[in-house]
Amino acid sequence: GAACNDTTCEDAVDEERRTEMPPLNNERSDRIENVRKAQIELVNEKEKLEDLENAVSKLEQVTKETEETCQNEEMGSEYLEAVRNLVKSMKNCPGLTGAVFEIPAFRKTVDLGVKLLTETDEVTDAKLQQACKNAADAGDEDTIRAAKQSELDERTISGLPETNEGSMSIVGVCPACAGDSHAAAATGHKRKCFRAGGVINATEVSGDCLGSSVLAVCVVDRSLAEHNAVKTAEAPAE
Repeated sequence: GAACNDTTCEDAVDEERRTEMPPLNNERSDRIENVRKAQIELVNEKEKLEDLENAVSKLEQVTKETEETCQNEEMGSEYLEAVRNLVKSMKNCPGLTGAVFEIPAFRKTVDLGVKLLTETDEVTDAKLQQACKNAADAGDEDTIRAAKQSELDERTISGLPETNEGSMSIVGVCPACAGDSHAAAATGHKRKCFRAGGVINATEVSGDCLGSSVLAVCVVDRSLAEHNAVKTAEAPAE
């Protein structure tokens, strides 16, 4: 009887988690911010490379137009070849071509009705996505979407509020959406969520949600260049 109700081990684990997780969360946030800064710098370097390529193309055109009268044609050709090789080498730098980095940006939260006990995760996710589509502002209709649970847990969304300021729990899109096991649920589990008034991070997420009214966090994906431009525009004037 009493032994079955003993929660000493669980309490010790919870206390250890509350003590050790905040520093780890802070370190993770710092690393995420460092990655964002590095990605933004990468975009800036890519733009400089594109400017250099355009300049080389213009120089080649001018050289061709004046080659009959140019006294240093051979020297000019050698110079252009050296610049072309330099541009080619720069384009081989990791990350300057191919990968396109995007950062989700917070737009709003919207409330909706769900049936977490009787409906599948796919149905719930579709409702979250549609709720954001229905609430899209002008210009966001084609790009707005519901935030993933992992994006909420890891706080990789630009502009995401620190806490759930609504009166309902916030639910994110799968994967990484499964909460506590629950045999009576159609999915076999409850959903993860962030309770009203609670902090939005991986430490404070609840795994015990089966509510019928929830909030979706709506975001749009911005390229790093767009993200950098918005950050610059929002920065206070010096």
